[in-house]
Amino acid sequence: MEINPENWLEHLRDLPSDIQDYKTCTYLVALEGWRRGLKLTFHIRPSIAIGPSAQFSLSNGERTHFFTVSRGDSVSEDAIKICSNKPLTYQYLAKNNIPIPEGKSFGSDVEDEKIIAYAEKLGFPLVLKPTNASSGRGVITDIRTIESFKRSLLDVRHKQGFQNVIVERFITGEDYRIYVINNQVVAATRRTIPSVIGDGEHTIEELIKIKNKIRRKNPFLRFRNIKPNQDMRAVLKEKSLTVNSIPEKGERIFLRRQGVYLSERDPVDITDEMLDSLKKIAVSAMKSIPGLTQCAVDMLVNEKTGEGYVNEINSRPQISNHIFPIEGKARDVPKEIIDFYFPETVNQYRNEKFYFDFEPVYQAFYSRNVREIVIPDWPKEPQVSRRFRLSGNLRGVKYDKWIRAHAAKLRLNGYFKHLKNGKTSIVVSGSPENIDKFRNIITNKAPKNAQVKKIIEKGWDKPIKVGFEFKKSHPKSDFDQLTQTKTEVKKLQKEIKRLKSLNKKYITEINSIKSSKSWKLTKPFRNIINKNK
Repeated sequence: MEINPENWLEHLRDLPSDIQDYKTCTYLVALEGWRRGLKLTFHIRPSIAIGPSAQFSLSNGERTHFFTVSRGDSVSEDAIKICSNKPLTYQYLAKNNIPIPEGKSFGSDVEDEKIIAYAEKLGFPLVLKPTNASSGRGVITDIRTIESFKRSLLDVRHKQGFQNVIVERFITGEDYRIYVINNQVVAATRRTIPSVIGDGEHTIEELIKIKNKIRRKNPFLRFRNIKPNQDMRAVLKEKSLTVNSIPEKGERIFLRRQGVYLSERDPVDITDEMLDSLKKIAVSAMKSIPGLTQCAVDMLVNEKTGEGYVNEINSRPQISNHIFPIEGKARDVPKEIIDFYFPETVNQYRNEKFYFDFEPVYQAFYSRNVREIVIPDWPKEPQVSRRFRLSGNLRGVKYDKWIRAHAAKLRLNGYFKHLKNGKTSIVVSGSPENIDKFRNIITNKAPKNAQVKKIIEKGWDKPIKVGFEFKKSHPKSDFDQLTQTKTEVKKLQKEIKRLKSLNKKYITEINSIKSSKSWKLTKPFRNIINKNK
């Protein structure tokens, strides 16, 4: 039951193409409030991190609330400090009898030998993780031998640089991410080992490619492909399979071991099937932290016994895995957040016909060109949306500027786009009166150098961005550009490796490649690729 955009929340099916990864959390909460008619303002503060952590506020005219990503200002500073300190979080949880994995934290002043001695005393299997990292960075699970623990400790402390660590008992079970707000669980996701489901026709390798196409449609998983490698081949070999095996129809094949390749995990919604006893633990865990009113509770759950252990509380979690699950029902977490902060808008009209562009806001924060940006309100008067498809010679005659000028004068929202088939598409939304005026202008008052042969008009029911823009014809997505560049980088790196292995006399050729235009132009992408290896 793998999900695709047609199964997502209807009002979030059409988002700007640049809304991806961690930007989705900020954008979707802000969009929900804006669509309810709240005043939306983005703020920059010298002490606030740029990008995903940019602050924004929503106001109803009498009351204003500030947000950082999905976290609102009802969460106290003390709660934030507690949640960012895992050992301290455990203290509060233990004080309130919340089940947590047995373990101990160690500061930077503790020598490796003492940590190793504690690990031997606690017994295997174990988990080693930093006390202050996020998104799974530095976490090593299911450590089964002292030799493996020593290697893991060397990696986490001395290679990755996380000096403060936690050693705890590894709990066998599923990884749950539970979103709690207003003392209730509103969404729960099982973060599962990546898998494919057989159809009796395609190989595992082909099924992975199909799965990756689905993931690339997902704003949060767009850059998180499942990548076949030696580790995956070893896992498949244990099941007497290879990447060329063809699973039977309906057969699920898990591709990784538990606790590794965390970015490849599949978010699967389990809100309705989750045990009430586990939901109660999650709510109690949130209430154990003073001043915490919304959060994500991470739990390790033995689904056979129903036992669950809280292993982390995140006061500023990403919420996209609940909104765009790979399997299961999408949950409207942004709605729950705005309901909590602005309860008077619960039954208020939500205008789903419009959205705002986030990329200029995002770039402005990076460049620090502004202190704040106020997003214009969506049109309050009745609107009509139409699409006009024009045939004729409209390229190179400044027709787009002429259209944009009239769209601005008539206060129309929408876009202008030259299509690959030679035609031109114009989508506009405005008052019925102004749409009539626009129709008359493009039909009867076109510039002399613009040759309009035919106009086909149709209704338009998809959301429209506030403002009027000129779109390029079928631009490549960031993912496609990165994928294409990554392929080019790999070819260049492979050629250098081949030449090095032959003879030193080919050093001249190597230098030629490194001084080539392709090598220079791909430098930013090579940095990204090497960083994400």
